[in-house]
Formats: sequence, structure tokens, C-alpha cells
Amino acid sequence: MGKKNKCVLILLSLLVPLCMSAQLRKLSSEKQQLFIQLSLNYYTVVKEGRVDQDSSLLLVTRKNKLSRWTVIMDGFGNGLTLTDNKWVDTRQPWIASSRLSKLRNLAHLKVLVMLGAYYAYQPGYHQADRDSAQYYLSQAKKESESLHSIFWLNQTLCILGKNYFKGQKIKEGMDCFQLAITSCQQTGDKLTEAKAWDLQGSYIPPNESTLKLIIESLEKATKIYQKTGALAKEVNSRMNLSYIYFLLKALKVSENNALAALALQDKLNFPYLHYTYDILSLIGSITGSEHKDLTYEMKAIKSSIATKDSLGLAYFYTRMGHTKFGPKETSYAFSDYYLKKGLEIFTLNRDPDIYMALVNYVSNLNGNGKSAQALQLLQRTLKSIPPSSERVGNMVNQSIAESYLGLKNYKLAEKYYLLTEQIHQRDTLVTKNMRSAQIKYVLGMFYFQRKDYAKADNYLQKYISLTGPKDNEIVSLSEVHRILYKLDSIRGNYQSAARHLQDYISLNNKYNSANDAKSIAGLKLQVLMTQKEKDIQLLQANSEMQQQQARSTKIYIYIGLGIALLIIIMLYSRYYINQRQKNAIFRKNRQLLKVIKEKNELIISREWLLKEVHHRVKNNLHTVICLLESQAGYLENDALKALEISQHRIYAMSLIHQKLYQSDDIKTVDMSTYLPEFVSYLSDSFDTGNRIRFDISADPIKLGVAYAVPLSLIINEAVTNAIKYAFPDARNGVIDVSLTGSDDHVILRISDNGIGIAQEHLTGSSAKLGLKLLRGLSDDIKADSNIENNDGTKITIDFRVEELMLATLN
Repeated sequence: MGKKNKCVLILLSLLVPLCMSAQLRKLSSEKQQLFIQLSLNYYTVVKEGRVDQDSSLLLVTRKNKLSRWTVIMDGFGNGLTLTDNKWVDTRQPWIASSRLSKLRNLAHLKVLVMLGAYYAYQPGYHQADRDSAQYYLSQAKKESESLHSIFWLNQTLCILGKNYFKGQKIKEGMDCFQLAITSCQQTGDKLTEAKAWDLQGSYIPPNESTLKLIIESLEKATKIYQKTGALAKEVNSRMNLSYIYFLLKALKVSENNALAALALQDKLNFPYLHYTYDILSLIGSITGSEHKDLTYEMKAIKSSIATKDSLGLAYFYTRMGHTKFGPKETSYAFSDYYLKKGLEIFTLNRDPDIYMALVNYVSNLNGNGKSAQALQLLQRTLKSIPPSSERVGNMVNQSIAESYLGLKNYKLAEKYYLLTEQIHQRDTLVTKNMRSAQIKYVLGMFYFQRKDYAKADNYLQKYISLTGPKDNEIVSLSEVHRILYKLDSIRGNYQSAARHLQDYISLNNKYNSANDAKSIAGLKLQVLMTQKEKDIQLLQANSEMQQQQARSTKIYIYIGLGIALLIIIMLYSRYYINQRQKNAIFRKNRQLLKVIKEKNELIISREWLLKEVHHRVKNNLHTVICLLESQAGYLENDALKALEISQHRIYAMSLIHQKLYQSDDIKTVDMSTYLPEFVSYLSDSFDTGNRIRFDISADPIKLGVAYAVPLSLIINEAVTNAIKYAFPDARNGVIDVSLTGSDDHVILRISDNGIGIAQEHLTGSSAKLGLKLLRGLSDDIKADSNIENNDGTKITIDFRVEELMLATLN
């Protein structure tokens, strides 16, 4: 690919998402949700299960700058606005969890369900996400039952069922969905019932034991959507059914569902039809209807380009490039044209799915006798873009085998063919049989070519014994019967040979009747010429532009020469003036840089000195604490208690200075980290153990030393009094400490559920030293202090500060 083409592709990759996201945002939320669901389901299917649906959801919404909200919170109602829940797409769930403490009843329940849904839809299979989802959804289930909210209980059960499925707990998930479905049927909630069926069918792990349940669930969801007029949701469920029926080889049912989805999209005036066209094209390819294959895939390409949705474009080009028809030269030219377009996009994105296009392109090279070039291309690509899975790597192995076969290196060809079969045995995907049929086919043909008729017959018989659609079923199957006819004829088994000949003729006639050769050739030519004409028009436009540029260039050269002479004269006269000015500016800049450097050094030195001061103050205060501890060994009773109280007060100030010198910001203390550490120190000092529980909450408030020190001493006095006096006789209790702030306003609340403070200690001369100190410190910071006795003691300190900084939650 030339440098110019690369630049164009890179530019398009930057501009197209911007145009597309603007176009998508004009759609209604219902159509946006449909687009997201169709895109993520297609991406999950085309990746063959290597990417989970929730990872596909994240990729699609990020690529198109849309919100995951519409899918994650589907069915929750219009009361939950997107504006209040941007945390879903910024992936900041702590914003929502921080609201829980301020909410009650139904509002609290809704946030629990939202948090549970958020974690249940997290990409990947991380246990921590499932545990978080389980935690919030279990709480939501209890609250919805206690509030008798059937609607939110059913929503919770749906998300809980999905979460169980993600952890491979199929029985638990089915139980949740069954509870929700039964409840909805009793209350007549059709939309939530349809959602339950839809989620159960969409997210239950697909395997042979669950496929029947998947179809049953999606069929029931589709019927309810049809009855309730939920057209967009019916489109999505029918597309899911089309994918599942295709896997189960029920191609007619798959096609009917895709056609029904297409009709509904047309009714909705929904422009993103390419994913539906693509599955219809694939069905046409499998059933041997090449006309349908080409027509629908061309429509898929046009729709993808028209809507600027490039998610599947490389795959659409690759699918179009799979088709070969007519004379060898025309057939390969048509196929290569589209395969190269797919390869360009895959290469630009460094997408490991490049091998979906590459193996077909290599097959064309082998068909044209360029096997050496094919092998070099495979080896070069393997070095730069490793296969994404063992299954994809195995496709490459088969392609290498074909290249060695083209080089007549039969030993290496057989080695790689057998390696392909061996690795394929480990395949666990539900599409294993389709791939298995293709491997048996190529091995049978290889051994027939090598005249090893016993092995050829063995593999081709195995191919026929596999049920369901195979790659290019009619073409390949007819060819297998033709070869088996020859093998039976060679061995003298004429009765079996006659049956195979009859089957070959029947399949060949069926294929010919389904495909009008002239029609297909004309269609291919039309498609190819349409693309070629666009390329030619682009080249002609570039040529005309270059000629015009050449003519303009000559004129500009003559004008430029005249202007250049004039400019040279002017520049010559200005040279010395500019030079003198530059020298003067250079000297001034050098002096300015010197001054700035000296200033920065002074600032750094000052900050270092301030940190050192705080460090030394902290060390000195700790020295005082140590001296007090030494003296405490010689004191008893009241003197010892007074000394311990003094130690706590000194530690409160010492911790302030420690936080200052440890922080990058040496001016303020983050009270949200200081408060838990200091209260923990007091708890440990009095050895409260599990007897007293501390509930601590603090906004991310930063205070200067002038406020932090008095506030820390107030906290010391209040918490110490509560520990010592609020819970006599070793009774259990709770001490709640909170610090909140907004703008320049801060409120400190310290409360306990103890016996309270005697009234005579609250007023007058009877007030204890600690309470006097608390009021005095409150006056120092101009705070309003209030002490209440109501089921314990509650102390409130309300003050304003000149400089208050609230940390921003990230």
C-alpha cells in the first residue's frame, strides 16, 4: 500500500468517527440503543466468542462516542436521566456509591440497582466485578422486597441472573430469570417479562445443552415485542435468532428472521442495515445462491460506507472477496480487489482478524501459480501481527499447507494439513463442525490428488457424514460426490458410484438453476466497474489538479522571482538592524532566565526549609511526648491522667506537622486522611478494642495550620471525653465523627450514643477543663459551638475559613 493511500486511510480513520458520532447523536435513544446492540452482537459473533458481549459493548460505544447507559439501564424507566449518571461512561462508580449514604427508600434502591448493573456489564470476566455486582444487587433485592417494589425487584433479578451467567452459574441465573418472569406474568408487566426472556437468551453461555433454551427465550421475547409494538427491540431479538439458527444449520429459519428484521428496520427508517445484509449474504453463500450472496454483501458495503459505520467494513470487503466466479482471470481480479480493501483496513488497525482476508488472498495467489509469493506474505504477516487465537493460527497452518502444495513440496504440505486437523480437535467453539467439514474436504482432495485413494475416501466420507451447512455447501458437496464417484468406479463399486454420480448431477443442476451465470457475471462486472470508475474519477481529478498546479506554479515562479529581488534588497537593509535587535533581546532573555532561575531556586529552598521546620517541630513534639511518657512512670492517679491528656493533645499537633512535611502541598493538611488516622490513634491509646465502634466520614477538605491545629485539639477533647465517660461499666457504643464542607463553610460533628454529659458540667464554673478548652479553641477559629444531650452527646462546630480547598473526586 502506497504512502499516499496510507495517509488517506489514516485521515479517514480520524474524520469518519467524528462525522458518524454526530450522525448517531441525532437518532432517538431507541434507535441509538438498537445501533449499539446490533453492532456489539455482530462484533461478538464475528470474533467467534473471543470477545465477550460486555467488552464489545464498551468498544462499540467508545468508538462511536455513545453512552453505555442506554443498554445497561434498559427498562429502568425515564426517571433516571443520563445527565445524572455520566459516571457510567467515565467508569467512576464511587461517584454513585458516595450518594448512597444521603439517600433513603426508593432513591437508595435505584442507585443500588444501577451500581449492580454497572458492575454486571463490566468488560471481561473479572471475579471482583461479579462480586461487586452481587453485593449491590443482593442489597437491592432485600430493599425492594422490604419496600414491596415489584418492578425494581424484577429489574434486580434480571441483572442478577445475567451476573450469575457470566460466572458460569447457569442454574442460579435461570432461577433468577424464572422468578422475574413469573412475577411479570402475574402483574401483567409485559415489557419487563420480554426483557427477562431477552437477557436470558442473549447472555446464557452458549453450548449444546443451552441452545434450546436460548432459542425458546428469544422466541418468547420476540413475540412479546411484536405484540407490544416494540419494533426496535424486535429487530435485535430477531437478529440474535438469525445468528443462533444459522449456527444450528436451520438456514431457512435464520433467513426468515433476518428478512423480518430488515423489514422492521425499513419501517423504523433505520439506516444501519449492513449487519442484517451481511448475515443474509452469508446464508446465500452457504446455500449456494451466489446472486443473493453478492447482492446482499454489496448492499452491506454501501450501507456501511453511507452511514460511516466502519466497524464491519473490513469483514464485508473480505466476505465479498470470498466469491469467485467465471473465467479465472476475471474471477481472481474481482476477488483480489475486495480482499485488498479488507487487508488495508485490517493492516491499518493491526487487527489479528487480518487472516480472514489474508488466507483467501493467499489462496488466490496459489490459484494463480504464485505459491512462493503466497508463502512469503504469510511468513511476513505472522511476524508483524500474530494470530489472535489457536483457531486463527490453524487457519494459517492450512494456508501454509496449500502454499507448499502449490510448490509441489508434498511432504511439508501433508505435515501442515495433518497439523491443522490435530489442532482442530481442541476447538471448543459451537462452530467447530462447520470448520471440521472444511478440513475434511481439503484433506480428502489432497489425498485424491496424491492418489492415496484409501485416505481420500476416508476423509470425504467423514465430510459427508457431518450434518448441516458446510462452506460453499452445494459446490463443495457436489465436488465430493464427483470424486467419490471416481473412487468407487476405480474400485469397481459401481452401485455406490452410480449413487454418487446421481447426487453430483442433482447438486450441480440445483446450483446452476439457483445461479444465472450471465446475471452473476453481469452483477460482478457492474460492482467491479462501479468501484473502478470511482478510482478512475479520483485519478482524473488528481491529474487535472496536478496540471493546474503546474501552470500556476510557472506563473508563481516569475512573480516570485521579481518579488524575491525586491525582498532581498529590503532584507539586506534590515539585516544589520535585526541582528542588533536580536543581540539585545538575547542579552535581556539571558538576564531574565538567570533571574527566573534564581527565583525558582529561592522558592525550592524556601519550600524545603518549611518542610524541614515542620519536620523538626514534629520531632520536637514527639520528644516532648517521650519525656511525658518517661515522667508518667513516676506519677499516679490525677497527675498521670493529666499527663496522658497532654500527650494526646501534643500528638494531635504533631500529626498535623507530620502531614504537612509529608505532603507536596506544605501549606495545608488533607483532613480526610488526617481524621481517620488520629481517631485510630485515640482508639488504640485507650484500648477500646471492639467495644466502641467508630464511624468516620470526612470530605476531602484541605485546611491551613491556623485552622487544622485548633480543630485537631477540639477533636481530641471531644473523642477522648466520649471514650472515657460516655460508656461506663465497659458497655458497647458508637462514636460518629464527620467533617463536611462546601465553599468556605465547614461543619465538624462528633456524637455518641452514650449516657451524655451531666447538665452541671455544661455551664458555668462547673464545666470541666476539656469543655472549656473546646469552647476556647472554637473561639480561636471564630466557630459556633453547640453541645446537645439527646440519647448521648452531640457536639457541633460550625465555622468559616478564608481559604478552603475541596479536592476534586476523580
